[in-house]
Amino acid sequence: MTARSGEEIQAALRAFVERWTGYYGTERAEAQTYLNELLDCYGVDRFAVGMKFEHHIPGVGFADMFWPGHALVEMKAPSKSQTLEQAQPQAEKYYWQSAAHDGSYSAVRYVVLCSFDRLLIWDMHQNPSRPAANLVLADLPEKYEALFFLAGEGFEASFVEHHRELTRDAAAAVAKLYQSLVDRSAAPVDEIQRFAMQSVWAMFAEDLHLLEGYPFQKTVEALLREKEPNSAEKLGFLFRVLNQRGNHNRKGLLEGTRYVNGELFAKPAEVMLESEELRLLLDAAEFDWRQVDPTIFGSLMEGVLGRERRWELGAHYTHEADILKIVTPTIVRPWRERIDAVASPEDGRALLDELCGFRVLDPACGCGNFLY
Repeated sequence: MTARSGEEIQAALRAFVERWTGYYGTERAEAQTYLNELLDCYGVDRFAVGMKFEHHIPGVGFADMFWPGHALVEMKAPSKSQTLEQAQPQAEKYYWQSAAHDGSYSAVRYVVLCSFDRLLIWDMHQNPSRPAANLVLADLPEKYEALFFLAGEGFEASFVEHHRELTRDAAAAVAKLYQSLVDRSAAPVDEIQRFAMQSVWAMFAEDLHLLEGYPFQKTVEALLREKEPNSAEKLGFLFRVLNQRGNHNRKGLLEGTRYVNGELFAKPAEVMLESEELRLLLDAAEFDWRQVDPTIFGSLMEGVLGRERRWELGAHYTHEADILKIVTPTIVRPWRERIDAVASPEDGRALLDELCGFRVLDPACGCGNFLY
């Protein structure tokens, strides 16, 4: 089977969730069907990778799915969902006996307990004592990276919690403001697009202390106190100052600002917002942007630019799953192999120095997802 993109995996998982939601049958009746369909979502051919169902592990029992040296899954009936943790000792026994006695393959890295509508996932390399992810079936499309190891050998799960609920809420606030501006033709569309991206950057920068003193949020608050607020003038001036190299104009609220390179503010957006739109902007600014997944820039760029403009610019948000298909074999895996091969403290120190000096060039950098 051909490796699927992140977008394709999500689409397949949405159909998978719809199909299996409400299943209350037995483990034995549908475990293999469930697993085959789940693997299909990630585009893996289980025969091609040597995966086995009902694999006998001496002294323990039969693992529902066994992928030598990579992963194993133990299925339970949906009736066991609330007590799934109680099966952890059984899963641990499978793990400890999962390496080949002749040394032909190592113990598995990933262990999964699944009751059809709930999944507990362990990364045994990171923390064998507690699951790295505790998911319900409906979570899978949004958190597909937790099972990304099912895409094939060399693919790894990602359990980093990106505050997805907060990310969606923050993106929704900006999108609502953007749509309001477009609907009433507050400015040319390209200017509204620039305004959205420049505002999002400013909100990130303030919470990351790249812009001291919260000049963007304070400017919005000040505008809301005015009878006839002129956001085009005051926010436009802030954006213009961010594009200036010198310290002139950096006074008052703008005292904590500095020059922002990268041409994001090369054309400062000047858009006149109505009071309700200023409130939407303030709502967005009040999120803790430190907790928002920086890849929001990609999804925002797609949503704000619209399909036609994205095609014109060649701008596309790349899912993390697709990024890892390139980054893992070209950067991550070679470095891990070199680290594993270190034979002395001196070699380790030399390799560490080399790693600290390692640089990556992304010649087609858009929103920075590959570099992130």
